[in-house]
Amino acid sequence: MATNDEQRTILVVHSDKKTQRTVHRILGGTFCPIHIVETLADAEDKMKYEHPFLLVVDHELMLGDEGRALMAQRGGLPCLVLMHDAEPDDLSQMLGEEHLSYLLANPMPLLAEEMSVTATKLIRGDIFGLEKYLSWGVEVRAHTMADAAERPNLIQQLSADVHGAGFGARVAAQATLIADELLSNALYNAPVDDKGVHYRSNEVRHGARALAGREPVQLRYACDARYFAVEVTDLFGSLDRKIILRCLAKAGGRAPEKVSMETRGAGIGLATVYGTCNHLVFNLDPGKRCQVIALIDVRFRPAELTNAVCSFGVFVA
Repeated sequence: MATNDEQRTILVVHSDKKTQRTVHRILGGTFCPIHIVETLADAEDKMKYEHPFLLVVDHELMLGDEGRALMAQRGGLPCLVLMHDAEPDDLSQMLGEEHLSYLLANPMPLLAEEMSVTATKLIRGDIFGLEKYLSWGVEVRAHTMADAAERPNLIQQLSADVHGAGFGARVAAQATLIADELLSNALYNAPVDDKGVHYRSNEVRHGARALAGREPVQLRYACDARYFAVEVTDLFGSLDRKIILRCLAKAGGRAPEKVSMETRGAGIGLATVYGTCNHLVFNLDPGKRCQVIALIDVRFRPAELTNAVCSFGVFVA
């Protein structure tokens, strides 16, 4: 989070003039000074004298040694990488960079709102809540689980609500798969004891179990006719960015068939979610709370999104 005016600058590194103008127009609404350069060398020179709170970079610049060196040297600097849909083969390499925090993968200005939300969350330090990604005033359905046995009924209710809203079988299948995986992770992978041991990870993932102390899990979902958002929150905050990137790398690309839907454990649940949605957001308060928000774009038919790369963001309180 920026703490004074000197820190609240944004540095954009991109050689395409049209993209430069688009990014400047989108982020101009933050009223933060925006500086644009075309090369990583120019960015390094700029950062000798200025300290931006956000670095926005063309993904092609981050694939070489110079880009990796910049990420390593500036590991504490939030880096938003821009990637086009037509370039999914670079995704695995990008996910291998442990300092990567944010990836926007659709052509702009389609993701103008998401870029603005990313910058605003960093400026304000207010990172939680699916409402930030949806239109104002949407109805949010919410339920806090008191027993693990509630999961099937919650998934069934979610499916009924998706169909009732008129989005059909495809969105219902995506939303229920995402919710089921995220709830499973929150119920069985997230809980840790005082020594950091995941004491629920080897339990059978069905049946009744009262959720006491920090174990209750919250499911929320809403839609604004652009995104259907599914949000799951646990109170352990045991996920971190390295674990997340390692899990997402298992997806190996956007196509759902690249993830085994039958396999469980070792992060395959998050990889499945990443391969199913269009934008995946992690809001982390280490040791206190972890919130995962999956956004499903309901504007497009499946054939129009076949080769799309899923965007993501990892925010730390």
